[in-house]
Amino acid sequence: MNKLKFQHKKMTKMQRLISGFLTVAVLTLATDLVQAQRRRPPGTASLGEMKCQQIKGGVYNAINEDIPIGLEIYRAVAYLGNAGWIYDPPVQVACRLAAPGEKPKFKTLTLAFGLPDNVSKGALVRLSIYKDGNFVGNKDVTSGEKLLWPINVTNVRSIALEGECKRPSERSSSCPAIYFYQDILE
Repeated sequence: MNKLKFQHKKMTKMQRLISGFLTVAVLTLATDLVQAQRRRPPGTASLGEMKCQQIKGGVYNAINEDIPIGLEIYRAVAYLGNAGWIYDPPVQVACRLAAPGEKPKFKTLTLAFGLPDNVSKGALVRLSIYKDGNFVGNKDVTSGEKLLWPINVTNVRSIALEGECKRPSERSSSCPAIYFYQDILE
């Protein structure tokens, strides 16, 4: 009987230790994501903080990860895709810029993005933007290319992003996700 009590106490300590470790791990991950978003200038917001909803095929996922683009390393703040890839059909997400009943406060969305060098050789991905459901334009990006796209969002309540694989990478039958190293709302 005493041996069982000792094993139970030992197991309880082990459970507390594991629980504490998991709590620290979760807080560290959350802090890393927040730190990536905090690198922006004061008085601005990040698209990664907005309420983005999956429409089809993928997500706009906030991250804090080094990504090689154009033989340089960038700190990616988000990606558009499905677990790092864009398949056929295109991925679509919509992000709320103003709450219901709230006046839109942002004037510009600046996106800086590219495809990761290590998986994108030969790929061609199209990023299309919609403001309040209306098509604005698109940009095609290939391996090693970095694009900067300022978008006027004055009086815009929501913005949608669509990523489409126009030509798959040489290593895959799909395209790599689009990685954003800037998604600033001002």
